[in-house]
Amino acid sequence: MKVIMLADVKKVGQRGTLITVADGYAQNVLIPKKLALPATAENIRSFEKRNQSAKDKVAMDTTLAKKALAEIDGKVLEIQAKANDKGTLFESIHAKQVAQAVLKQFKMSVPEDSILIVDGPIKKLGSHRVEVKIQGAFAEISVSLTTTN
Repeated sequence: MKVIMLADVKKVGQRGTLITVADGYAQNVLIPKKLALPATAENIRSFEKRNQSAKDKVAMDTTLAKKALAEIDGKVLEIQAKANDKGTLFESIHAKQVAQAVLKQFKMSVPEDSILIVDGPIKKLGSHRVEVKIQGAFAEISVSLTTTN
C-alpha cells in the first residue's frame, strides 16, 4: 500500500515522502498512529499544496530577513556599560544584551542565538565586531561601548 509519511519513522521513511509498505503495517500501525496517510489522489494533492505553501513561506521569510539585515549592515550600535578606570567592564556584554540594544536602537527583534560576537563576550570599552545571521542572511555591525560612569 502506498502512504504519505506524516512523521519520520526509523527504517520506514521520512516525513513528506511517498512510500510503499505492507498493507497490514499501513492499516494497523502507520495510519492509526497518525504517522502516515493513505496515498489517495486527494491526499497527494493536499500534501503537495501544503509543502508548496511551506516552501513559499520559507522563501518569503528569507527575503524579509535579507531586507531587514541589509538595513543594519555596517551600522554602529552604541551600548553604555559600567567600567573601571582601565576600560574593563564590570559585567561582560553577551548576545542577549546586544539583541536588546538592537531592538532598542534599530527597532528590530533579533534572536540572540543568531548573534555572534566575533571575539567572544565583550569585556573592554571600545569598538567590537558582531555578526548577525538569520536564515542565510548576514549582516555585520560594530558595537561601540562607552562608559556610564
